[in-house]
Amino acid sequence: MLMKLITKRNTKAVLDLIIENDEMYFSELQRALDNVNPGTLNRILKELMDAQILTKRVENENMAMPKTWYRLTDYGKKVIGLYDLEAKLENEAKITNQTNINGKVGKVINVSGDNTTLNIK
Repeated sequence: MLMKLITKRNTKAVLDLIIENDEMYFSELQRALDNVNPGTLNRILKELMDAQILTKRVENENMAMPKTWYRLTDYGKKVIGLYDLEAKLENEAKITNQTNINGKVGKVINVSGDNTTLNIK
């Protein structure tokens, strides 16, 4: 469930903004993510709060339009590490798939695999 949530479209962008600014309110996020529908942004924030990745703080609750601030929870900070792990694993896979051939090469070279790099000198 967690992986499904954090890989949804625009979720990483929302989390990156909140990490960068420590805490943001809805209209700040909406302005920064001008290509994201407000309803979609609201759904993303709600799902992240339901998963305890974000927490919210309401300022001036007695006002007609109180500001709601969003920030990462301690658990959310750990979840962010999954994005770093993903990047590290992808980089490791690229390195593993690289094949360097040194010396004389015969008549036939068979190379298979996604993202394969073959350097022949």
